[in-house]
Parts: sequence; C-alpha cells; structure tokens
Amino acid sequence: MKHSDIVVIIPMYNSKDTILRALNSIDAQTIIPNRVVVVDDGSVDESVSIVKDYAKNSKLLINVLLQPNSGPAAARNKGITYSTENLICFLDSDDEWCNTKLEEQLCLYNKLTDEGRNVGLIDCFMVDIKGDKEVEQHNFVLKGNHFKDFLTMNVVKGTPCVMVRKDVVEECGGFDEELKFAEDRLLWSKISHRYEMHTVTKVLVKRYFGNEGNITFYPEKNYVHKMLFVEKFLNEFSCYLDSEQKIKFRLSNIYDFLTVFYANKNYNWVKVSYKDMMSVSLKSFYYNNYFATLKFIASCVKDKRKSDV
Repeated sequence: MKHSDIVVIIPMYNSKDTILRALNSIDAQTIIPNRVVVVDDGSVDESVSIVKDYAKNSKLLINVLLQPNSGPAAARNKGITYSTENLICFLDSDDEWCNTKLEEQLCLYNKLTDEGRNVGLIDCFMVDIKGDKEVEQHNFVLKGNHFKDFLTMNVVKGTPCVMVRKDVVEECGGFDEELKFAEDRLLWSKISHRYEMHTVTKVLVKRYFGNEGNITFYPEKNYVHKMLFVEKFLNEFSCYLDSEQKIKFRLSNIYDFLTVFYANKNYNWVKVSYKDMMSVSLKSFYYNNYFATLKFIASCVKDKRKSDV
C-alpha cells in the first residue's frame, strides 16, 4: 500500500452516525494519506470517542483535535495549521470518497506540475445523494485559469472534491471564519486568481445532500452571510473588475437567493431581496428576462391574498 504526502482534514460536529463511513472511505483508498486530522467542533455526542476507538485498529494515522463550536471554516483552518504535508484534501464527516480519489488526483497533479504548470488546486466530479435521488455534479471542467468563472458561480464542485497545496491555502489566508456561507467560494476565488485549477473528470466523491451549508437550508440566515461574502469578494478583487462586472456579481448572488425564497413561498424575503437588487441597479427590473420582477410581483399578490384571508 502506497503512502503519500497528503493530509485529509475532516471538520466534525455531532457526526456519530456518519463519521465511520467517511473514515472507511479513506481507509479504502488505493493511496493512503500520510495523516488524517479530525477537528471536532464542539460535539456533544459520541463522535470523538468513536474516532479514537477507530484509530486504535486502523492503518491510518489519525489525529483528533478539539475546539469549541466555531464552525467548519475555523475547524478546517485549525487542521491546516496543524498539518505539515504538502497537499491537503478535505472530507466532510457525513460524506465519502470513491477508493481511487486520492490516487487519480495526485496523478493529475504530478503530471501537470512535471509539465511546468502552476497548479494550485485539483477537483473532481461528485454525486449528490438525497434519499434515493442522485444528481451528478459534472457540469464544469477546470482546465487552467478560471477566476472570471467565479464571478458567476462556484466552479469547484464541493470542498470534499478538492486537493490543494498547503502553501497556496496559507498564501491566500485560509477560510474566512467570519463567513458562515460561501467561505469556500471566496478561498477558491483567491486561489484561481493566482494559480491554475484542473479537474479529474470522474465521479470520485459522494456527498450526502441536505446539510445546513446548502442554500436551501435556512436561506434567511444564509442570505446575510451571502451578502457579506459579496462585500468581501468585491473588496478583495475590486481593482480587477469594471463597474458592470461588479453590478452583475451583486445581482447574480442576490438573485440566487430570491429564487430559493420564491420556491419556499417565503414571499416577504422575495420582496426584501428584490429591493436589494433594485438598490444595486435599476437594471434589476429586466434581470434574467424579467423573472426577478415577475417573482416580486407574484409575491406581492400572494402576500396580499394571505392578508385578505
């Protein structure tokens, strides 16, 4: 069994029912990481003891770090600071990898760096699993410089898909712990501005869908953090963007949430987000073929009907 200069960092919070699945998927890798760092984020269940018991009989070198509940960004940063390996992979405590994930990403990374490419990050395809429904995430293949693509979306499929250089993460400041949503997109954007990104075009990650980090969970709470992300992104890259790009960036991020609010029938928040769009630019009136305006009008009508009942 081959070992590698890779560390796997797992943020963990109350994961007693899923953490063994994550660890077993690392244990089954065709290339074994040098170390696994599990950062417990203030769990109140048996997660820590389960990991420590598992480590006693595992071929994996597993270190367990403890911290008060501070969120996944802080947990990942703690693992990054603790580790000494050249390459970092992240795995959430409720997800799992296919058994060739590390080997295939390392192979692509070595091939590209041997060619003299300035590679900072490798990702891969992923399948989202929710109950009996599976959706593959393979709609974007990274092949070099992708900063402009981050203006419209997070083109890295998910944090569990990432293999990234430790020095690159540290150079870019790690995960912003003030953000509780889209902190990964901010970090990947910083990396993409300086380094190449590439994709292994195979499904190598299984992400079990439906956690609080998704836009559809508590969108009202996440909306505040998304707006903070927008400000931090623009503060970081303002000098590289023209006024039109800044407007489009603000509008697209607000509209993402407006559509979720509308789907959830939270019409008051549709109105809030639409007004936020209009405060950015009057172009919001015809944004996305007038769909923002149509959803706003429909929300006003439906709210009025509710109040009349």
